[in-house]
Amino acid sequence: MVTAPAHPDGSSVRRPLRSKSTRGARSYGYRYGVIAVWALEIVIFSVLAPGSFLSWANFASIFSSQAGLLVLALALVPTLAANEIDLSAAGTMTITATLVGQLNAVLGWNIWLAVVAGLAVALAVGLVNGYLAVRVGVQSIVVTLGMGTLLVGLALWASNSLTIGGVSLELGRIMNTPVLGVSTAFYYAVIIGLALWYVYKHTAIGRHIVFIGQNREVARLAGISVSRLRMGAFVTTSVLSGVAGVIVIGVAGGLQPSSLQTLLLPAFAAAFLSSAIFEPGRINPLGTIVALLFLATGITGLVLLGLDSWIRDVFYGAAVVVAVTVSRVAFVRAQKRNNT
Repeated sequence: MVTAPAHPDGSSVRRPLRSKSTRGARSYGYRYGVIAVWALEIVIFSVLAPGSFLSWANFASIFSSQAGLLVLALALVPTLAANEIDLSAAGTMTITATLVGQLNAVLGWNIWLAVVAGLAVALAVGLVNGYLAVRVGVQSIVVTLGMGTLLVGLALWASNSLTIGGVSLELGRIMNTPVLGVSTAFYYAVIIGLALWYVYKHTAIGRHIVFIGQNREVARLAGISVSRLRMGAFVTTSVLSGVAGVIVIGVAGGLQPSSLQTLLLPAFAAAFLSSAIFEPGRINPLGTIVALLFLATGITGLVLLGLDSWIRDVFYGAAVVVAVTVSRVAFVRAQKRNNT
């Protein structure tokens, strides 16, 4: 027990002093609890479905199938880190993929010119979102909700609401070449995650964005260019969402434009859940990768056990509620630890 002054009159209160081992155990629990649950999840499904779940082919399939969704989830990190919400990410992904498919398969453009055009549109979307949210002052959640709906509508108009097929096999080979049974698209997604981790962990720009997300006004008073970095966060989210669109259409070789909007919910679930992994209370790229694979493993295991496809919506919907709650609890506890 330690005694510390608690009142102006000099009286004191006695507070219990937690041991270092107790604090250390709780710290590990905050940082790696989801990973422990993921390992337990794998054990349970391996016991319940040993013939189908516990195989490298199954895990390779899980990893490969999550490439586009993983990049979309990582795309949300920059805006969430800056305490903004971009609901247009799936719409940006959709319009980029649709343009790549239409320009290449229908109009006969070179695949790389089509990719550049699609990413240029994604860049423009980020600039518009950033201008309206940062310069004009419209709430980001309102701006991006409207923008996402607009983009999906434009994609359906551009494709005549038809499925796009016949995209260049050159793009498909780059995305689908297997390495250890896992498509190269997944490795690209991991590289993007590692690049984001480096920026936010080891560069001044990344640390400033995190600072802005924690307290925008204090960051401004500290001399940080808040408006410019917020704008950059919107642009980065949109461009990475466009990259996710390129990956999706490259992996599949085609696209039904209306299908990608359903990816927004699991992407947010993974991004929010990341704040309970590695860095409690903070949205982070490495945590996003782990969170998405944790969710994908759960979905795959439940489907292999015979549950219908509706379980995907139920699982991801519940995951968002849990992720947001865990994110808030982790943030509050991280603040308490920093203040003690």
